[in-house]
Amino acid sequence: RGARRGPFGGPHRKLITIITAVLLTLGVGAGVWYINSGQFTQVPSLLGQTQKVAERRLADEGLGLKGVERVFSDTVERGSVVGSDPASGDRIRGNGSVKLVVSRGPEIVRVPDVAGSSLADARRSLKKVGLAPGMVTREFSEDVARGEVIRTDPRAGTDRNPDTAVALIVSKGSPVDVPDVTGLSVEDATAELAEEGLKVDVLPGRVHSAEVDGDIAKQSPGAGTEAAEGDTIELTVSKGPRMLDVPDITGRDVDEARATLEEAGFEVKVDRPFLSFSDTIASQSVEGGEQAPEGSTITIRTKGF
Repeated sequence: RGARRGPFGGPHRKLITIITAVLLTLGVGAGVWYINSGQFTQVPSLLGQTQKVAERRLADEGLGLKGVERVFSDTVERGSVVGSDPASGDRIRGNGSVKLVVSRGPEIVRVPDVAGSSLADARRSLKKVGLAPGMVTREFSEDVARGEVIRTDPRAGTDRNPDTAVALIVSKGSPVDVPDVTGLSVEDATAELAEEGLKVDVLPGRVHSAEVDGDIAKQSPGAGTEAAEGDTIELTVSKGPRMLDVPDITGRDVDEARATLEEAGFEVKVDRPFLSFSDTIASQSVEGGEQAPEGSTITIRTKGF
């Protein structure tokens, strides 16, 4: 008779092998299930995406943001992702967080040529290369259209560190000499200013002035000043002169009469008859107690032969 087989020989050994294989298969399957069940995921590819897009992508994947590191880069545009930690493709828990590494652009930045651009476009161009739009000043230009950039300071082509402020000098257009429109009607004043390329704003409320009621009493900027085409001139309309009481100065001497009338708001003209040596006032062009327009001229006449 042959030797007896041990307890794990023959069919028993085969059974153990089968059970082991089944357990291994179940273990691998459980591992796959564990990974695919959302416990772990992979860091998505974020290289070259803007920071905002990358943050949105992480959120869509259920991942958090644990900070942003900014580094200089000659190859990746400012504001775009250079890398991440963990790196793209690395395994990470489904609720884990990723640190983004974002480009600051090159370490030395060349000021772009934005001459002829609108102010908004010039600002965008500066920000794109990593420079900060600085103070805006405006000046007249015969060559550059109103609202467009004439030049920058520092000038285009110079090298600067990132985040350097760049001042923008913007055109006010060609200068225009403001005409004198006081004393004109609103309609005529508006037409004359429009011929010079100027706009009009008629201010509410009227004021007393030497101008006729309804005509232009004041303008700002004043006549002879320089304005840019498209600028607005403010106009104030007259409601006519203020009427003032005229004092009676007959019988007074010239100096006293003049002082009294000027203090009352009038201009004074002295009329002396031929061969008159008297300083005493005999008459006045507007009788005392009557009214005359403020600033109007009162003629006083001395006694004569």
